[in-house]
Amino acid sequence: MAAEILWRGRLTNPALQWGVTALIAVLTMLGIYGNQFAAPEKQMRGNDVVWFTLLMVLVVAIITQFSTLITEVRRDGFYVQFGIAGIFRRKIAWENVAKVELIMVRPTEWGGWGYRWVPWRKGTAAVLRKGPGLRFDFANGKVFVVTIDDAENALAAIRRVLDELPPA
Repeated sequence: MAAEILWRGRLTNPALQWGVTALIAVLTMLGIYGNQFAAPEKQMRGNDVVWFTLLMVLVVAIITQFSTLITEVRRDGFYVQFGIAGIFRRKIAWENVAKVELIMVRPTEWGGWGYRWVPWRKGTAAVLRKGPGLRFDFANGKVFVVTIDDAENALAAIRRVLDELPPA
């Protein structure tokens, strides 16, 4: 049975979702249209156009999944997942958390958009935009950063849960 959800947030980056999707759609159409001008030995034939189009649809589906970030505060931990399908999921157990704070996240400081491993910061980050987010400091010295909307209420829910935990 899943733990009770105390707070839930959903953040979507429309520039990544729709901008890249539109770009791939245009490139797909240009690729199919331009096929007629290719040398005969280099033209896509038969099902090649169908496979090319399906590949581009798959790329769009993956980009769409990674342009949405769903976060939840539960009694047993903080959950992060990319997209509705949850291609990437992470659970942060409260017993591993030393400190949580509200910060302003800048993608350039964390290696750009997406899920990032940043060795010089001893941490990982789930970043979809510049703006408010949460920074989790762990007892082992590592860090996890996530951009979320309504970070103040998420932090308040986290602090309520941490206050209810028995002392370590």
